[in-house]
Amino acid sequence: MGRVVALAVGCLVAIGCEGSDGGSAASKQDPLEVYETVFRYRLQKHPREVSAYLTVDGKDIPASVLGRLRKDWPNLKAISEEPKERGLRIYVNKLKWIDTSTAEVEAGYWFPTKFAGEGYFGDHHVVRRDGRWVVAKITNETSS
Repeated sequence: MGRVVALAVGCLVAIGCEGSDGGSAASKQDPLEVYETVFRYRLQKHPREVSAYLTVDGKDIPASVLGRLRKDWPNLKAISEEPKERGLRIYVNKLKWIDTSTAEVEAGYWFPTKFAGEGYFGDHHVVRRDGRWVVAKITNETSS
C-alpha cells in the first residue's frame, strides 16, 4: 500500500512541476499564434482593402485567427467561401515545431490569371522573441 501511495504522490508532483514553470512547453507552442504571425507577415505586402481567402493545411483558417486579422484587413474570408478558385489564396501549411520557441511552416499565395495561376511559397522560420512570435527568415522561396 505504501508503494502505491508513493507512486501516486510522485505522479502528482511530476504533473505539478511540469506546469509550475509559468507554462508548459505545450502552452508556449500555440499553433494559432504561429499561423496568425505568418498570415500577418504575408498580408503586410497587400493593401488593407485586399480580398483574399485564407487556408491552413487546405482547410478554413481557424475562426479566431480570421477574426483578429479582419480588424486590419476587413475583406478576408475562409477558403470555403472562395468562388471556384477565382480569388487570391493565402495559405499556411505543414507546421513543424523545432523547439518550444521555434517553428517552421510553408506559406505563400496563389491567384488565377488569364492563362494560369501565379504564386509564391517559402519556408517561413518563426521564432518567439520577447514574448511574441516573429518571422525570422524565409528559405526555399519559389515563384511561378
